[in-house]
Amino acid sequence: MTGALLRAMDQSPQQIDLLHVVTGTFLGELMRGLDLASGETPAAVEMNELRSRHLANAVAPLLEICGELLKLEMGREPSRNIIKDGNPVKIISSIWEDHNYSSLVISRRNLAEQSDKLIGSIAAGVLHRSIQGTIYLVGDRAPIETTTLLSRCLIAVDDSPASMNSVAEAGGILARANDRVDQIYLVHVLDQSCYYDEDGENCMDASLTGQKALEASGNLLVDLGVDRQKIKTVIHFGKPGTILAEEVRDCDATLVFLGRRDRSRMAQVFHGSVCTEIIQNCRDRTLVLAS
Repeated sequence: MTGALLRAMDQSPQQIDLLHVVTGTFLGELMRGLDLASGETPAAVEMNELRSRHLANAVAPLLEICGELLKLEMGREPSRNIIKDGNPVKIISSIWEDHNYSSLVISRRNLAEQSDKLIGSIAAGVLHRSIQGTIYLVGDRAPIETTTLLSRCLIAVDDSPASMNSVAEAGGILARANDRVDQIYLVHVLDQSCYYDEDGENCMDASLTGQKALEASGNLLVDLGVDRQKIKTVIHFGKPGTILAEEVRDCDATLVFLGRRDRSRMAQVFHGSVCTEIIQNCRDRTLVLAS
């Protein structure tokens, strides 16, 4: 999907690295045969042997296949293959910071993401980190043809800086592919909580704020070179995460752009997150998360 995304966006990045983190799952059979309660531990020789076998039989072929797919899609091989051992979230975050990447492409496969709380998955862990850049979260849907990947794009809009960064990211991509874009949906959801939150923003003010955000987003897209005729603005009322997920399905969006605000995991548990809810309810779509 990485190659298809880059080709659809008409981008040729300076560097593309493939990263695989070895988590230790290859030790499962060995660990099951030990009496851990009595303090029995695996021998270092056995662990090293299993790791070498895992790298040769699973990791190397996987990276080779990914490299071939990238070359097929973009006509170039990855800049390098990186193999690390440890916690995937920590490794990804550390390498991101060390090498100052602009974008991260990550897939979703952990069943934790299908539960009520997006906790326990690698994708969730990465999203909770303060990664400054764009995260492309690839969906479970079968790969879409490059010619249609950008055909129906939905951009979630509010008045936050993260939202405008998401619009700018979308505009930079879509302006280079105007002929492949059929419709761009700018969607703002008026949160129902304004009706009963006495201390918060009243609904009239919230509605005006939303309309201004939509107008500013549309103008930014046009300024970046997007055809105004292809932009459709939509305002809904309700719970933002739920309504946006429904709109994604209703318009059959092929790509979804969201602003990602840095927020601690604990804050997300207690206050919720629009981004998290869309991730959970739109597993088949590829999401572009800009911070």
